[in-house]
Amino acid sequence: MNYVTLLLLLLSTTVRANESYCYSIQNADKKNFCLGIVKSQESNCYSVQESDSKNMCLALVKRQASYCYNISASDTKNFCLATTK
Repeated sequence: MNYVTLLLLLLSTTVRANESYCYSIQNADKKNFCLGIVKSQESNCYSVQESDSKNMCLALVKRQASYCYNISASDTKNFCLATTK
């Protein structure tokens, strides 16, 4: 599962997110990405090692599109820009 898929799953849910599911994710980057989004905590985003995912997380948590421009993958960058207000 990639970060865009994970993000779509998080954004598509209408119920309050449950951070306990993030803790069950084995991959450290995906776990920190999940926690960053669910808890709206920048510190978790900064713990993500992969730069595109870190910038996506920060853009969403801080609601600042400027982080999207640091994303190298074109589709991910466009997705980030589309979802960041």
